[in-house]
Amino acid sequence: MYTTQGPLAARCFDDKNRTAAWRVKPSWFIAAEQDRMIPPAVQRDSAERMKAITVRLSSSHVPMLSQPERVAEVIIKAVATAH
Repeated sequence: MYTTQGPLAARCFDDKNRTAAWRVKPSWFIAAEQDRMIPPAVQRDSAERMKAITVRLSSSHVPMLSQPERVAEVIIKAVATAH
């Protein structure tokens, strides 16, 4: 994550998007059920509002580190079902 994520630029909070991608494209969401940063209920609510296909993992805030195989399965399934 360190190599790919990089530091957060404060200007990101000022950038404007015209349309959120989840409004016009199919969305998938991994809800980390053991997350102590973002409450799982908030994650599930966000996913529901996005009408996302939601996968719940018994994971911390970073499921891509604790359960990389499961995250890869979700990504592969999302790609396979994309139109």
